[in-house]
Amino acid sequence: MQEDDYLGLVCSRWCHWSELELQRIPRRPLAPGQVRIRVRHAGVGFALSLFVSGKYQRKPPLPFTPGTEAAGEIIEVAPDVTRLRPGMRVAAALDWGGFAEEVVTTADTVYPVPDGLELAHAAALPVTYGTVWAALAWRAALQPGETMLVHGASGALGTAAVQVGRLMGARVIATASTEAKREAALRNGAAHARPSDAATLAASVKALCPAGGADVVFDPVGGDLFDASLRCTAPGARLLSIGFASGRIPEVPANLLLVKNLSLIGFNYGYYIGWGLTDERKRFAPQVQQVVAQIMQAVAGGELAPPVLQHFPLRDWLAAVDTTMSRRAIGKVMLDI
Repeated sequence: MQEDDYLGLVCSRWCHWSELELQRIPRRPLAPGQVRIRVRHAGVGFALSLFVSGKYQRKPPLPFTPGTEAAGEIIEVAPDVTRLRPGMRVAAALDWGGFAEEVVTTADTVYPVPDGLELAHAAALPVTYGTVWAALAWRAALQPGETMLVHGASGALGTAAVQVGRLMGARVIATASTEAKREAALRNGAAHARPSDAATLAASVKALCPAGGADVVFDPVGGDLFDASLRCTAPGARLLSIGFASGRIPEVPANLLLVKNLSLIGFNYGYYIGWGLTDERKRFAPQVQQVVAQIMQAVAGGELAPPVLQHFPLRDWLAAVDTTMSRRAIGKVMLDI
Protein backbone atom coordinates (compact mmCIF):
# COMPACT_ATOMS: atom_id res chain seq x y z
CA MET A 1 0.00 0.00 0.00
CA GLN A 2 1.33 3.44 -0.86
CA GLU A 3 1.78 5.89 1.96
CA ASP A 4 -0.63 8.44 0.50
CA ASP A 5 -3.63 6.20 -0.21
CA TYR A 6 -5.43 3.06 0.95
CA LEU A 7 -8.14 0.65 -0.21
CA GLY A 8 -11.77 1.17 0.69
CA LEU A 9 -15.39 0.85 -0.42
CA VAL A 10 -16.64 4.10 -1.95
CA CYS A 11 -20.07 5.62 -2.50
CA SER A 12 -19.61 8.23 -5.26
CA ARG A 13 -23.31 9.04 -5.71
CA TRP A 14 -26.58 8.20 -3.96
CA CYS A 15 -27.27 4.66 -5.11
CA HIS A 16 -28.28 1.11 -4.24
CA TRP A 17 -25.73 -0.53 -1.96
CA SER A 18 -24.79 -3.06 -4.67
CA GLU A 19 -23.36 -0.20 -6.76
CA LEU A 20 -20.59 0.67 -4.31
CA GLU A 21 -17.01 0.20 -5.56
CA LEU A 22 -13.64 -0.76 -4.07
CA GLN A 23 -11.20 2.06 -4.85
CA ARG A 24 -7.94 3.63 -3.73
CA ILE A 25 -8.69 6.52 -1.38
CA PRO A 26 -6.36 9.51 -0.81
CA ARG A 27 -5.13 9.76 2.76
CA ARG A 28 -6.22 12.99 4.46
CA PRO A 29 -4.45 14.87 7.28
CA LEU A 30 -5.69 14.80 10.86
CA ALA A 31 -7.70 17.72 12.21
CA PRO A 32 -7.59 18.67 15.90
CA GLY A 33 -9.26 16.05 18.11
CA GLN A 34 -8.90 13.25 15.56
CA VAL A 35 -7.10 9.91 15.35
CA ARG A 36 -6.13 7.64 12.44
CA ILE A 37 -6.95 3.93 12.84
CA ARG A 38 -5.67 0.93 10.87
CA VAL A 39 -8.96 -0.94 10.48
CA ARG A 40 -8.95 -4.71 11.05
CA HIS A 41 -12.70 -5.39 11.29
CA ALA A 42 -15.82 -3.39 10.44
CA GLY A 43 -19.45 -4.23 11.22
CA VAL A 44 -22.18 -4.19 8.58
CA GLY A 45 -25.46 -2.62 9.71
CA PHE A 46 -28.97 -2.63 8.28
CA ALA A 47 -28.98 1.18 7.97
CA LEU A 48 -26.30 0.99 5.27
CA SER A 49 -28.93 0.87 2.51
CA LEU A 50 -30.47 4.13 3.72
CA PHE A 51 -27.07 5.72 4.19
CA VAL A 52 -25.77 5.15 0.65
CA SER A 53 -29.10 5.98 -0.99
CA GLY A 54 -29.19 9.39 0.70
CA LYS A 55 -32.31 8.56 2.71
CA TYR A 56 -30.72 8.59 6.16
CA GLN A 57 -31.09 11.64 8.40
CA ARG A 58 -27.37 12.36 8.01
CA LYS A 59 -25.94 12.78 4.51
CA PRO A 60 -22.15 12.55 4.23
CA PRO A 61 -20.38 14.65 1.61
CA LEU A 62 -19.89 12.65 -1.60
CA PRO A 63 -17.79 10.66 -2.23
CA PHE A 64 -17.55 8.82 1.09
CA THR A 65 -16.83 5.39 2.55
CA PRO A 66 -19.66 3.78 4.56
CA GLY A 67 -19.17 1.83 7.79
CA THR A 68 -20.00 3.12 11.26
CA GLU A 69 -18.34 0.57 13.57
CA ALA A 70 -14.79 -0.70 13.42
CA ALA A 71 -11.82 -1.94 15.41
CA GLY A 72 -8.08 -1.87 14.83
CA GLU A 73 -4.92 -0.11 15.99
CA ILE A 74 -4.25 3.61 16.26
CA ILE A 75 -1.65 4.79 13.72
CA GLU A 76 -1.60 8.49 14.55
CA VAL A 77 -3.21 11.00 16.92
CA ALA A 78 -3.62 14.77 16.63
CA PRO A 79 -1.39 16.79 19.01
CA ASP A 80 -4.33 17.73 21.24
CA VAL A 81 -5.45 14.10 21.80
CA THR A 82 -4.13 12.82 25.13
CA ARG A 83 -6.53 9.99 26.06
CA LEU A 84 -5.32 7.78 23.20
CA ARG A 85 -1.91 7.01 21.69
CA PRO A 86 -0.44 5.26 18.64
CA GLY A 87 -0.30 1.49 18.93
CA MET A 88 -3.41 1.19 21.11
CA ARG A 89 -6.00 -1.43 20.17
CA VAL A 90 -9.31 0.37 19.88
CA ALA A 91 -12.90 0.11 18.70
CA ALA A 92 -14.81 3.09 17.35
CA ALA A 93 -18.27 4.42 16.61
CA LEU A 94 -17.79 6.26 13.33
CA ASP A 95 -19.75 8.83 11.37
CA TRP A 96 -18.67 6.82 8.31
CA GLY A 97 -15.46 5.40 6.83
CA GLY A 98 -15.18 1.94 8.40
CA PHE A 99 -15.16 -0.14 5.20
CA ALA A 100 -11.55 0.69 4.40
CA GLU A 101 -8.01 -0.11 5.44
CA GLU A 102 -7.80 3.18 7.37
CA VAL A 103 -10.22 5.64 8.91
CA VAL A 104 -9.87 9.10 10.45
CA THR A 105 -12.36 9.87 13.20
CA THR A 106 -12.95 11.97 16.31
CA ALA A 107 -11.26 10.70 19.46
CA ASP A 108 -14.46 11.23 21.47
CA THR A 109 -16.00 8.01 20.10
CA VAL A 110 -12.88 5.82 20.12
CA TYR A 111 -12.60 3.26 22.94
CA PRO A 112 -9.56 1.29 24.18
CA VAL A 113 -9.93 -2.49 23.87
CA PRO A 114 -8.84 -4.42 26.99
CA ASP A 115 -6.44 -7.35 26.87
CA GLY A 116 -8.20 -10.64 26.28
CA LEU A 117 -10.85 -9.18 23.97
CA GLU A 118 -10.50 -9.98 20.27
CA LEU A 119 -10.66 -7.01 17.92
CA ALA A 120 -13.35 -8.68 15.83
CA HIS A 121 -15.58 -8.96 18.89
CA ALA A 122 -14.70 -5.43 19.99
CA ALA A 123 -15.82 -4.01 16.64
CA ALA A 124 -19.43 -5.02 17.37
CA LEU A 125 -19.56 -3.47 20.83
CA PRO A 126 -19.57 0.38 20.71
CA VAL A 127 -22.59 0.75 18.40
CA THR A 128 -24.57 -2.51 18.51
CA TYR A 129 -24.06 -3.41 22.16
CA GLY A 130 -23.86 0.25 23.16
CA THR A 131 -27.34 0.75 21.72
CA VAL A 132 -28.72 -2.20 23.67
CA TRP A 133 -27.02 -1.48 26.99
CA ALA A 134 -27.92 2.22 26.97
CA ALA A 135 -31.53 1.54 25.93
CA LEU A 136 -32.08 -1.03 28.68
CA ALA A 137 -30.19 0.81 31.43
CA TRP A 138 -30.85 4.48 30.69
CA ARG A 139 -34.35 4.41 29.23
CA ALA A 140 -36.16 1.17 30.10
CA ALA A 141 -34.55 0.79 33.56
CA LEU A 142 -34.65 -3.01 33.20
CA GLN A 143 -34.73 -4.72 36.62
CA PRO A 144 -33.60 -8.19 37.73
CA GLY A 145 -36.47 -10.66 37.65
CA GLU A 146 -38.44 -8.83 34.95
CA THR A 147 -39.50 -10.45 31.69
CA MET A 148 -38.21 -8.91 28.48
CA LEU A 149 -39.56 -9.64 25.00
CA VAL A 150 -36.94 -9.27 22.24
CA HIS A 151 -37.99 -9.07 18.59
CA GLY A 152 -35.60 -9.91 15.76
CA ALA A 153 -33.63 -11.96 18.26
CA SER A 154 -31.27 -13.49 15.70
CA GLY A 155 -30.14 -10.17 14.23
CA ALA A 156 -27.26 -8.09 15.52
CA LEU A 157 -29.31 -5.90 17.88
CA GLY A 158 -31.61 -8.74 18.93
CA THR A 159 -28.71 -11.07 19.70
CA ALA A 160 -27.09 -8.38 21.83
CA ALA A 161 -30.40 -7.62 23.57
CA VAL A 162 -30.84 -11.27 24.58
CA GLN A 163 -27.33 -11.38 26.04
CA VAL A 164 -27.43 -8.02 27.83
CA GLY A 165 -30.96 -8.57 29.13
CA ARG A 166 -29.94 -11.87 30.65
CA LEU A 167 -26.81 -10.28 32.18
CA MET A 168 -29.04 -7.64 33.77
CA GLY A 169 -31.12 -10.38 35.38
CA ALA A 170 -34.14 -10.49 33.09
CA ARG A 171 -35.94 -13.55 31.78
CA VAL A 172 -35.82 -13.18 28.00
CA ILE A 173 -38.48 -14.29 25.51
CA ALA A 174 -37.11 -14.12 21.97
CA THR A 175 -38.98 -13.96 18.67
CA ALA A 176 -37.48 -14.97 15.34
CA SER A 177 -38.78 -16.01 11.93
CA THR A 178 -37.29 -19.51 11.52
CA GLU A 179 -36.67 -22.54 13.68
CA ALA A 180 -32.91 -22.22 13.14
CA LYS A 181 -32.97 -18.61 14.33
CA ARG A 182 -35.07 -19.52 17.37
CA GLU A 183 -32.65 -22.30 18.27
CA ALA A 184 -29.81 -19.79 17.97
CA ALA A 185 -31.65 -17.44 20.34
CA LEU A 186 -32.00 -20.22 22.91
CA ARG A 187 -28.29 -21.04 22.65
CA ASN A 188 -27.63 -17.34 23.09
CA GLY A 189 -29.38 -17.26 26.46
CA ALA A 190 -33.09 -16.74 25.81
CA ALA A 191 -35.36 -18.64 28.18
CA HIS A 192 -37.99 -19.09 25.46
CA ALA A 193 -38.16 -18.54 21.71
CA ARG A 194 -41.37 -18.04 19.75
CA PRO A 195 -42.22 -17.43 16.09
CA SER A 196 -42.37 -13.79 15.00
CA ASP A 197 -46.04 -14.24 14.10
CA ALA A 198 -48.08 -11.18 15.03
CA ALA A 199 -51.34 -13.16 14.99
CA THR A 200 -50.23 -15.62 17.69
CA LEU A 201 -47.73 -13.49 19.62
CA ALA A 202 -50.01 -12.22 22.39
CA ALA A 203 -51.31 -15.66 23.31
CA SER A 204 -47.88 -17.30 23.21
CA VAL A 205 -46.24 -14.60 25.36
CA LYS A 206 -49.06 -14.39 27.91
CA ALA A 207 -48.93 -18.17 28.34
CA LEU A 208 -45.33 -17.72 29.57
CA CYS A 209 -46.06 -14.75 31.85
CA PRO A 210 -48.09 -15.24 35.04
CA ALA A 211 -48.17 -11.45 35.51
CA GLY A 212 -50.05 -11.10 32.24
CA GLY A 213 -47.28 -10.14 29.84
CA ALA A 214 -43.78 -8.82 29.32
CA ASP A 215 -42.39 -5.99 31.45
CA VAL A 216 -40.08 -4.65 28.73
CA VAL A 217 -40.27 -4.99 24.94
CA PHE A 218 -37.13 -4.45 22.86
CA ASP A 219 -38.31 -3.81 19.30
CA PRO A 220 -36.00 -3.07 16.36
CA VAL A 221 -38.60 -4.46 13.92
CA GLY A 222 -41.77 -2.33 14.17
CA GLY A 223 -44.72 -3.04 11.91
CA ASP A 224 -47.15 -5.81 12.85
CA LEU A 225 -44.92 -7.13 15.64
CA PHE A 226 -45.04 -3.77 17.38
CA ASP A 227 -48.82 -3.72 17.12
CA ALA A 228 -48.97 -7.21 18.64
CA SER A 229 -46.56 -6.21 21.41
CA LEU A 230 -49.11 -3.74 22.78
CA ARG A 231 -51.41 -6.72 23.46
CA CYS A 232 -48.85 -8.89 25.25
CA THR A 233 -47.45 -6.48 27.84
CA ALA A 234 -48.00 -6.45 31.58
CA PRO A 235 -49.50 -3.35 33.22
CA GLY A 236 -46.78 -0.73 33.62
CA ALA A 237 -44.62 -2.20 30.86
CA ARG A 238 -42.06 -0.22 28.85
CA LEU A 239 -41.87 -0.59 25.07
CA LEU A 240 -38.55 0.38 23.48
CA SER A 241 -38.91 1.45 19.86
CA ILE A 242 -35.40 0.97 18.40
CA GLY A 243 -36.03 0.75 14.65
CA PHE A 244 -38.29 -0.38 11.84
CA ALA A 245 -36.60 -3.27 10.05
CA SER A 246 -40.03 -4.47 8.89
CA GLY A 247 -40.35 -1.35 6.76
CA ARG A 248 -43.53 -0.06 8.41
CA ILE A 249 -43.54 2.60 11.10
CA PRO A 250 -46.42 1.71 13.45
CA GLU A 251 -49.01 4.11 14.83
CA VAL A 252 -49.90 3.77 18.50
CA PRO A 253 -53.48 3.86 19.89
CA ALA A 254 -53.00 6.15 22.86
CA ASN A 255 -55.93 4.58 24.70
CA LEU A 256 -53.94 1.35 25.10
CA LEU A 257 -51.09 3.28 26.67
CA LEU A 258 -53.55 4.84 29.10
CA VAL A 259 -55.54 1.73 30.02
CA LYS A 260 -52.47 -0.43 30.68
CA ASN A 261 -50.19 2.33 32.06
CA LEU A 262 -47.71 1.61 29.30
CA SER A 263 -44.62 3.69 28.53
CA LEU A 264 -43.62 3.96 24.88
CA ILE A 265 -39.95 4.90 24.73
CA GLY A 266 -38.16 5.92 21.57
CA PHE A 267 -34.44 5.35 21.70
CA ASN A 268 -31.94 6.84 19.24
CA TYR A 269 -28.42 5.91 20.37
CA GLY A 270 -27.04 8.03 17.56
CA TYR A 271 -28.05 11.13 19.53
CA TYR A 272 -25.37 10.33 22.12
CA ILE A 273 -22.54 9.66 19.66
CA GLY A 274 -22.92 12.61 17.32
CA TRP A 275 -25.39 11.28 14.77
CA GLY A 276 -28.31 13.53 15.69
CA LEU A 277 -29.51 16.73 14.06
CA THR A 278 -26.99 18.49 16.30
CA ASP A 279 -23.64 16.94 17.25
CA GLU A 280 -23.84 16.14 20.98
CA ARG A 281 -21.01 13.58 21.14
CA LYS A 282 -18.65 15.69 23.25
CA ARG A 283 -21.39 16.36 25.78
CA PHE A 284 -22.16 12.65 26.23
CA ALA A 285 -18.65 11.26 25.63
CA PRO A 286 -17.87 10.46 29.30
CA GLN A 287 -21.24 8.74 29.76
CA VAL A 288 -20.88 6.66 26.58
CA GLN A 289 -17.24 5.83 27.26
CA GLN A 290 -18.25 4.43 30.64
CA VAL A 291 -20.95 2.23 29.09
CA VAL A 292 -18.63 0.91 26.36
CA ALA A 293 -15.92 0.18 28.95
CA GLN A 294 -18.48 -1.77 31.02
CA ILE A 295 -19.50 -3.80 27.98
CA MET A 296 -15.94 -4.56 26.95
CA GLN A 297 -14.95 -5.63 30.46
CA ALA A 298 -18.04 -7.84 30.70
CA VAL A 299 -17.07 -9.64 27.48
CA ALA A 300 -13.35 -9.80 28.31
CA GLY A 301 -14.16 -11.13 31.80
CA GLY A 302 -16.58 -13.78 30.59
CA GLU A 303 -19.72 -12.26 32.14
CA LEU A 304 -21.11 -11.53 28.68
CA ALA A 305 -20.73 -13.97 25.80
CA PRO A 306 -18.71 -12.65 22.83
CA PRO A 307 -20.84 -11.29 19.98
CA VAL A 308 -22.05 -13.84 17.46
CA LEU A 309 -20.28 -12.97 14.20
CA GLN A 310 -20.36 -13.95 10.54
CA HIS A 311 -17.04 -13.10 8.87
CA PHE A 312 -16.41 -11.96 5.29
CA PRO A 313 -13.17 -10.64 3.75
CA LEU A 314 -13.34 -7.13 2.33
CA ARG A 315 -13.24 -8.46 -1.25
CA ASP A 316 -16.53 -10.28 -0.50
CA TRP A 317 -18.26 -7.12 0.72
CA LEU A 318 -21.17 -7.68 -1.67
CA ALA A 319 -22.03 -11.03 -0.08
CA ALA A 320 -21.58 -9.54 3.38
CA VAL A 321 -24.00 -6.69 2.78
CA ASP A 322 -26.50 -8.98 1.04
CA THR A 323 -26.46 -11.33 4.04
CA THR A 324 -27.39 -8.40 6.27
CA MET A 325 -30.00 -6.85 3.99
CA SER A 326 -31.75 -10.15 3.28
CA ARG A 327 -31.96 -10.81 7.05
CA ARG A 328 -30.16 -14.14 6.69
CA ALA A 329 -27.56 -13.15 9.27
CA ILE A 330 -27.44 -14.77 12.68
CA GLY A 331 -25.60 -12.24 14.81
CA LYS A 332 -23.40 -9.51 13.39
CA VAL A 333 -21.91 -9.52 9.89
CA MET A 334 -18.25 -8.49 10.11
CA LEU A 335 -15.93 -7.42 7.29
CA ASP A 336 -12.34 -8.49 7.90
CA ILE A 337 -10.20 -5.77 6.34
